[in-house]
Amino acid sequence: MHVRTLLRERAQDVSKGRTSLSNPLNLFFLQMVKMADLDPKRNYVFGSHPHGIMCFGTFCNFCTEATSFSRMFPGITPHLATLNGLFRLPIFRDYLLSGGGCSVSRSSLGHILSERGTGNAVIIVVGGAAESMAGTPGDHSVLLKDRMGFIRLALSHG
Repeated sequence: MHVRTLLRERAQDVSKGRTSLSNPLNLFFLQMVKMADLDPKRNYVFGSHPHGIMCFGTFCNFCTEATSFSRMFPGITPHLATLNGLFRLPIFRDYLLSGGGCSVSRSSLGHILSERGTGNAVIIVVGGAAESMAGTPGDHSVLLKDRMGFIRLALSHG
């Protein structure tokens, strides 16, 4: 079934009072598919796509329990990496930190992957702002040119 059809059906359900808004899955089509078990004795670097304007899907999958991340990957603590500038906004900074957010700087990611023990997963939305601005409906492309730092980071931390 096409995603637009699913969204339309969910919106109709909400407008008719047939679903609760307490869970984002009831309004948006979000799904996390587990492809492999992850060993909690290791650290991980995840690349996430698509970027979008606010990375809503990535945020819901990794910073909330909307898709049951902790049950799918027990022992793994997700850390969504975002722009350094967002941590300068006083209340928003605390909101990001409470959901496991961290700065996307090399030093911050290196600290999580090497000095905070094991069982950490850093999630990087790899396309960046350029990908969010280049997106068009129905077009799913990943912008990776000049964006290989996350691969070097993964290789340097094993």
